[in-house]
Parts: sequence; structure tokens; C-alpha cells
Amino acid sequence: DFEVHRNWLSLTSSLPMSRWYVDVQSPWTLDYPPLFAWFERALSVFAPCFDARMLERDALDYASPPTVLFQRLTVMGADIVLYAGAFSLL
Repeated sequence: DFEVHRNWLSLTSSLPMSRWYVDVQSPWTLDYPPLFAWFERALSVFAPCFDARMLERDALDYASPPTVLFQRLTVMGADIVLYAGAFSLL
């Protein structure tokens, strides 16, 4: 999953939206609903603050320590938002 999400960050940050679902350069095509694609696009805005190389299209299997940290922090942040939303419904 790590490389898939790194690729989706790269894809959504470097291609026009019209090519997000039809790109054939990578073995991992974007196959989630559009809202998730826009979420990946939003995350890609902050990715260069950690390591801009993770957004390069040809950086397959790229996993620098800053990239791993970014991925982990974005998962934790998204989980916090999800839990806060769920608890607000109680």
C-alpha cells in the first residue's frame, strides 16, 4: 500500500485531472472514487515539505525516511479527522 499511495500522490500532483484514471505509466492506476483522488491531491501539496522526490513519476519503490514519515503522519491525521467526525455524531 505504501508505494501505491506514493504513486497516487505523484499522479494527482503531476497530471491533469482528466488523466488521473487513465494513466498507464504506472502499474498502480488510480481506482478509488474521485473524492479520494482529491484527498490525495490535497496531501500532495504538503508532500514537498518532507521530500519532493516522492512526487516524481519515475520514483518507483521510493521510500526515504521523510517520505515514510509523511505517509505515517497523513494516515494518523486522517484517522483523527475520521474519529472526530464519528464521535461528533454520538
